[in-house]
Amino acid sequence: MAEEDSSQESTEETESGDGVTAVTGATDILSSPAFLKRKLEVLETDITNSEEELAKAMERLEVAKEEWGPQFDNLSREYTNIQERMTEQNQEGDADAIVRVVSAVLDLLDTFNRASEVIIPETDTEKAIEAAYKLAYQDIISQFEKLGVTEVETVGTEFDYELHQAVMQMPDPEYEEGFICKEFQKGFIILGEEPKDEDKERQDTLIRPAMVAVAA
Repeated sequence: MAEEDSSQESTEETESGDGVTAVTGATDILSSPAFLKRKLEVLETDITNSEEELAKAMERLEVAKEEWGPQFDNLSREYTNIQERMTEQNQEGDADAIVRVVSAVLDLLDTFNRASEVIIPETDTEKAIEAAYKLAYQDIISQFEKLGVTEVETVGTEFDYELHQAVMQMPDPEYEEGFICKEFQKGFIILGEEPKDEDKERQDTLIRPAMVAVAA
């Protein structure tokens, strides 16, 4: 039994000794100058190949820019133009709807205005009706303002063919020639948004011109 145990211990020591020798030998190879030099050469080759691929990719990118760059720029500009046109069309559509509504209401207001100029309230009831009408009229004007609709300036301003309709000319010592001295019918206009581009003018929409007399 003692001999068998001694033989077994000898075998384990040999196997153990061979294993340590093998591991030590592998470590020595990985740490050897020749192996490290070879590894460095491989890394340098990989870096060189990567740099060459990067250079080729940059060349292809420059070629693509020259070939497709102008087309992308044109496409971008066209897209911007389309957006602007759609915005303008939407605004024009809204303006057309407002013009139709306001024009219909103005016909009614004109009728009441002509009646109020002829009828002079005398009784308390008539005066109350007139006050109620003026209040309703002002409410309508306030609603117009919420829609961007404002009255065209007349008396004291210079006559503008785009905003005013001259019914007559008359001498007026208070105003210079060419300036409006009397208003017969109010005009209304939809004020457009202020353009972001300073070179562009604001696009207003005239609902109807003001009927006026011009100083002669």
